[in-house]
Amino acid sequence: MASAPGQAPSPEVERALGSIRTMVLVALIFAIIIAILELVLLGDVIFIGAAVSKLGVVSPVASAELGLAGFLLVVLLVIDVVVISRTWKMYSATKNGDIAALKSLNSLGWAIVALIFAGVVAGVLLLIAYWRINDLPSPQA
Repeated sequence: MASAPGQAPSPEVERALGSIRTMVLVALIFAIIIAILELVLLGDVIFIGAAVSKLGVVSPVASAELGLAGFLLVVLLVIDVVVISRTWKMYSATKNGDIAALKSLNSLGWAIVALIFAGVVAGVLLLIAYWRINDLPSPQA
């Protein structure tokens, strides 16, 4: 299944890379959708806070709840952006056929982080891709 250095990968490796590329791309798209939804929710929290403040019905409990919700959304958004960045690097490595870079980016921990913070679809696809990347032959030095 492996090919010599400087040669094109074997057809089996090319098919595997194509499959992995598709899974990583779909995971990337779903992670971006989740990030957009998090931005919309953060905008809603900010809008609600401004509206409640403008109406003069501010209470310490409501302010604390809105502040906590906004803080949690910012944390989720930051983690999601990191997952998107790492997934983009994985996609670029598959697109370029760089198995060494792909294997170095492959991490079960990041797949689980994606599952928790970037959505179920993105996480499951990255988990499946994790096992398929492990099955790829190690690049020859």
